[in-house]
Amino acid sequence: MDVKLTTFFCFLFILCSCGSNTNQSSEFNKTFDECEGQALASHKLIKWKSGRITKLPSSRLEKKSLEAFLKNNEDKIQFIENDFKISQPSPRAFSLLRNFREAPVNWGVQAISASILWQKNILGENVKVAVIDSGIDPQHPQLANQLSINPNEPVNGIDDDGNGLIDDVYGYDFANSSGDIYDSSGHGSHVSGIIAADHTSGSIQGVAPKSKLLVYVLFAEDGSGSVFDAIASIRAAQNSGAKIINASWGGPGCSRSLREEIASLAQKNILFVSAAGNEGLNIDRNPMYPAAYNLDNQLSVAALTYDGFTMGESNFGQRVHLIAPGVDIDSTVPGPVLTEKMSGTSMATPFVVGSAALLWSAFPNATVKQIKDALISSVKKGPYPVLARGSLDVAAAHVALEKIMSAQ
Repeated sequence: MDVKLTTFFCFLFILCSCGSNTNQSSEFNKTFDECEGQALASHKLIKWKSGRITKLPSSRLEKKSLEAFLKNNEDKIQFIENDFKISQPSPRAFSLLRNFREAPVNWGVQAISASILWQKNILGENVKVAVIDSGIDPQHPQLANQLSINPNEPVNGIDDDGNGLIDDVYGYDFANSSGDIYDSSGHGSHVSGIIAADHTSGSIQGVAPKSKLLVYVLFAEDGSGSVFDAIASIRAAQNSGAKIINASWGGPGCSRSLREEIASLAQKNILFVSAAGNEGLNIDRNPMYPAAYNLDNQLSVAALTYDGFTMGESNFGQRVHLIAPGVDIDSTVPGPVLTEKMSGTSMATPFVVGSAALLWSAFPNATVKQIKDALISSVKKGPYPVLARGSLDVAAAHVALEKIMSAQ
C-alpha cells in the first residue's frame, strides 16, 4: 500500500497505531468509535515527517479536497489523527472533596519531609518548571517573583526573539494566542503555589521555592483545551529550558501525537509528571491520558488524604507510579483571598514536580531515569493501589539519589 493510501486509511479509521512501531502498546489500537466522544469535529491533526504538527480544518475534509491534499503531500505526512478535547478538572473534582479531619496549612510539605532538604539549603535553585494549566496570577505576592523571565521578549506586541510567540515574557496562552497568562480559574495558580510559592511573603510553603516557573495556558475560560495546544505548550516549555513539566489534566482520548511528544522529551532529559485523574478508576483497565501512557520519562500521581488514605475519587493502578498529598491542600489563588483549599490528583502532581526540582538542584547532572528511580524507590510504604505501593518522601528520595549518583 503506498503512502497516499496508507495515510487515507489512517484518516478514515483514525487508528492510533497506524504507521507505528510493531511494539507499540495495544491501547493505541483504538478505533475512531472508541475515541470519538472527546474528538474535536472542527479539524484533524497532521503529523508531518519533519516533526511539525498542523491542523487540517473540516472544510478540507470533503472527499475531493482531501484526495487532492493527500496527493500533493503524500511524501511529507507521517499520519493524520483526531485532535482531542482535554478537560480542566471540574470545580467539584478539585474544590469540594473534603477530608475527615481538618488538615493544617502546609500539611503536604510536612508529609513529604521537604523541610529536611530546605535546612540543607536545597530549594530548587537553577531549575525551571513548566506548568501547563489555566495560567497564573503574576501579581500574587507569593508568585510574582517565582516566574522565569524571557529576557529577549519585552511586552511590545512584537515577536522579538523570533520563536513565533508574541510577548511570551513569562510563558504563553495557547488557548487564546496571547502573551497574557492571567489565570481564569485559579487552578493553575494553585498548582504553581504548591511547586514554588515564596516562603517569605505569605503562608504557603512551596516545595521548591527557588525554582522558577514557566507558565503555559492550555485552557480557555470555559475550561476547554486540546491536544494541539498541549503539544504546542510542551514544545515551548522544552525550548525555554524546562526540566520538569506539570500536567494536572487529562482525558480518554488516545492521541498518538501527544504520546510521541511526551516520549521525545526523554532525549532532552525532561521529566513529565501527570495527574492520575479523579474518576476513581483503575487506569490499567480504563486508560486516561496522558497519565496512562506509562513512558520512561513520566511519573503519574494519585492523591493522598491527610489521614493517610487514598482519596476515594483518585484514579489508581500499576500505571500510576506513586501517591502524594492531594486533599485539602492550601495554596495560592488569584484575587483578594490569596489562598484556598483544593483537592484532587491535580494537587498531588505538583508535590512530585517540586520534589523533582529539589533533587535536580542538588544533583544537576542527574538523568531523568535517576530522578524517577529515586522518587519511586524511596516511598513510604503503605496500602496504596499504585506501582510503588507508597507515598512521596522527598528527603528519602534525596538519600536514594545520592547513593545512585555515588555508584556511578
